[in-house]
Amino acid sequence: MDIPALDTPADGLARLAPEGELGIYTVAALRETWLQALSTHEALEVDLGRIDEIDTAGLQLMLMAKRSAGRSVRFVNHSAAVLRLLDLARLGSALGDPLLEDAAPATQETR
Repeated sequence: MDIPALDTPADGLARLAPEGELGIYTVAALRETWLQALSTHEALEVDLGRIDEIDTAGLQLMLMAKRSAGRSVRFVNHSAAVLRLLDLARLGSALGDPLLEDAAPATQETR
């Protein structure tokens, strides 16, 4: 996981674009970056387009960020991996962000 530099344009919105894996072995470092951004900015936008692997630890980090009191957190540009996990966990609507495409439906065997 590459820890992205914090982009803070003149509008005061902190923007992050993590890359690679968002999972149990990488969330601790990313969590610190997100918490720092949330403590110093009113709003945070996280571009998930470069996430190629995510597990429940990554999902937990996303939920933690969304529930930060008094802060606005928006996830944008969801990668296919993120969409699949959100669909599997049925948490797409819980995050409240528009999802640009549907995750691939799970295959089911019919008997």
